[in-house]
Amino acid sequence: MLDLDISYNADIKVDAGFTEKTPIAGIKSIKLEGILRVILAPLMEDSPIFGALTVYFPHRPVLELQWTGFAHLLNIPGLQTLSERELVNQIGQIIVAPQHFSHPLAARFDLAKLQFLEPWNALRIRVIEAKNLVAKEILTKSSNPYVVICGGGTTAKTRVIHKNLNPKWNETFEILYSDLPDQEIEFNLMSDKGVKINQQLGSCRIRIKEVPERGFIDKWIDLENVKSGQLHIKVTRLRLLSDPTQLEEVLKVNEQSRPKRDNEIASAVLYTYIEKGRGLPVLQMKKDNLKALAVVQVGVEDNVKKFGSRINNGEAEWKKRFQFLIRNPLNEELKLKVHNEHNKPIGSITVRLSRLLAASEMTLQDWLPLESTEQNSEIRVKLQLRILTPDVGAPSPQGKTKAQYIKPRTKVKKH
Repeated sequence: MLDLDISYNADIKVDAGFTEKTPIAGIKSIKLEGILRVILAPLMEDSPIFGALTVYFPHRPVLELQWTGFAHLLNIPGLQTLSERELVNQIGQIIVAPQHFSHPLAARFDLAKLQFLEPWNALRIRVIEAKNLVAKEILTKSSNPYVVICGGGTTAKTRVIHKNLNPKWNETFEILYSDLPDQEIEFNLMSDKGVKINQQLGSCRIRIKEVPERGFIDKWIDLENVKSGQLHIKVTRLRLLSDPTQLEEVLKVNEQSRPKRDNEIASAVLYTYIEKGRGLPVLQMKKDNLKALAVVQVGVEDNVKKFGSRINNGEAEWKKRFQFLIRNPLNEELKLKVHNEHNKPIGSITVRLSRLLAASEMTLQDWLPLESTEQNSEIRVKLQLRILTPDVGAPSPQGKTKAQYIKPRTKVKKH
């Protein structure tokens, strides 16, 4: 494993406009700084010794842009920070942990064998309270704080508490993460400004490896980049079990420990692999002789993923992996819909998650027929359900523990 200190500063020319001769806005220079991690693994007996090359940013890089044209409006401090943050977020969706790029080095090496391909680890995060926050509202000498939690490639947000410098949220979230080394959970405190750009109240982070293998941490953490402010969090390791007999007890404990204003606590995780389809309609497109597109929408309740692939001789290959946090698998279901690029339905599949509770190892891997289709179309999927339960020695989500006080390790650059 190698960590490369990247510092890229260059003049570039990027213009955007209605025509090539009339650019409206552009970028004339870019600065990118961060740590790029390179992993060569696994070890092989034969040349080239390593099976694959994997690269990613373990932390979000720092990005600075210099705008031209009407884009000079983005030099307004709030707008500039917002635009650069959005670009960093786009980078994060591609190559910031847990997202990564892997390429096989050895012939016929299957990337599916990499240990960090899927997030087979889970944490329960409780954002309890904050104190001594800075006041962003001059007239009321207060703020409207909320917390944005980033980790495991997902983002969650607490509710806004208005006019309070010592807010109490007591909200629970779960995140999944892979075995990529040195991952972190980031907490960004913001003050809600309504229609205006929200203001930062500080941030802090913890390394996932700080959480004991079979336990939890309960901390007050100083906020960085602000004069004052602390955040109280509790983070618990969760086990993923393939034993359906554990579900009843987990649901009972989750319901008893959930605050009235909190969302339901996740009791399980659904791992979904949409591999390929066959028997799909064969339709030749008129434009550019492209083959028809098979678009898949798969989701549980309001968490929906969408992706597509071209149909070749009635077959399509997607090879997409997704995970869904499940509140109660007894009354939830996975819905999969397939349509073409004109949004015309090809077929659909509905799988009740209770079906997985009765399956061996709570796993279903098979060809499933598409309903509402005139053809014998099928989709090959792999569905795995795992029960979430705290590790031995960990408290319940509402359990009382004595919080530690932690000072920030280093100052984080603004971007």
